[in-house]
Amino acid sequence: MTRLMRELIEKLEALPEAEQDALAREFLHVIEAGAGEGAVYVLTPEQEEEVRRALEDGEPNASPEEVEAFFARFRG
Repeated sequence: MTRLMRELIEKLEALPEAEQDALAREFLHVIEAGAGEGAVYVLTPEQEEEVRRALEDGEPNASPEEVEAFFARFRG
């Protein structure tokens, strides 16, 4: 596991369970969408920074509905 992945998991563990579940569902969807096709979803540096800022600001990050809307932008 990479250092960045460990950092992400530590931040996710601090979130309320509902937010953890919403994010986990979305991450699984992204992973499964590429399964068998060799596709890998890679965040742009801007998206990485957006995620990092959101996790570091100490504020509630997003409701499950906001998480769904965010990831819906990247689905085909």
